[in-house]
Amino acid sequence: MSREQIESMVKTVETLLAETEQLKNRCRRQNQEVMVILEELQRENRDLVQNYEQVKQEMEAVQKSLNELMDTKIAFEARERQARKLSKQL
Repeated sequence: MSREQIESMVKTVETLLAETEQLKNRCRRQNQEVMVILEELQRENRDLVQNYEQVKQEMEAVQKSLNELMDTKIAFEARERQARKLSKQL
């Protein structure tokens, strides 16, 4: 190999090393950004799970109230029918 070829090869290797270092730094920055986004998503997921549980409990309470209201309505209608029957008998 001639001296020029060796110098050219050394420059190429130096360029490759510099590019490798730049890529490594870019990957580090992107990794940090991804970690920040991941933390945000995990926090949002925890919030969503908590909100879901709260809404689920509220819906169960609403369903229970609705069932109680339906039972009351049915009982009221039954008493109303009974009152009409008694009224007709009198």
